[in-house]
Amino acid sequence: MKDRVLLLGVLILLTVCPIMAASASAKGMEAFEDVCSRTDDYDCYVNHRYGYALAWPKKLLRPLGESDAGDGQIFAAPDGRAELRCWGSFNDVPQQTIPEALADALADPGRQVTYKHMGKGFFVLSGYADGRIFYRRSILAHGVLATFELTYETSLKPLFDPVIRDISAGFIIDPAFGLR
Repeated sequence: MKDRVLLLGVLILLTVCPIMAASASAKGMEAFEDVCSRTDDYDCYVNHRYGYALAWPKKLLRPLGESDAGDGQIFAAPDGRAELRCWGSFNDVPQQTIPEALADALADPGRQVTYKHMGKGFFVLSGYADGRIFYRRSILAHGVLATFELTYETSLKPLFDPVIRDISAGFIIDPAFGLR
């Protein structure tokens, strides 16, 4: 009888733990679905290799195809005035922390960072590079480090500021790789 109770307890734990892991990002999933449901403005890219998803503005950018390595995608404006890149990697050995990933991003040459923020499991950088505005967000969850970076001409700031909020809200890592 004790063995059956123990087995039942283990099965319950195995059943509950994935739900708990997924529910930790339930708010992010809800935001992602909210942005992606606006199908007139956004489409959603899902990277099945690393399990991250990104909402992207389909009226402003066009997908250029997933990289040969399968780690990400580039979306570009037809006139070349804006570009969105996203990529991911497994955070295996050595395991990189958000402070370390932020330090690496800050070490990129030729950038003037005007804003930086680090929170639990993410960081954001913004500023200027090559005469353009850049906005970079990296998230670390479920053994994956995923990043997107949007760059655009300064004259497009009023157009892209609200887009950045939506892209950030619609940027998640799903451990089940089950987004479609």
